[in-house]
Amino acid sequence: MTSNFKPGDLALIINSAAPKNIGKTVRLLEYIAPNSGSFMHEGVCFKPREVPTWIVESLDGSKSLFGGYIQFEIMVRSGPCRQQWLMPLRGDFTPEQQKAKEAEPCA
Repeated sequence: MTSNFKPGDLALIINSAAPKNIGKTVRLLEYIAPNSGSFMHEGVCFKPREVPTWIVESLDGSKSLFGGYIQFEIMVRSGPCRQQWLMPLRGDFTPEQQKAKEAEPCA
């Protein structure tokens, strides 16, 4: 497994076989190692992956993600995504101006 991600982390999709997924935030569920054999997810059998892959899900559990490769317009709650197409979302996302305001001493 990679040290950059762990199950439960949030990530931004930065590339996708289904372009409408680019820019969506997802939660990482399960790591699929390269060449680890075919795998089942939600009743669908997927071919072995040649690259590190994560099963990702929409944040609210809704069918807001687009399927890739074969059925681009099918909406899904979760599915596989190449690790290289994910950007980790960690840390403090408070805007810098807000942080500066909070750091100012009280008068």
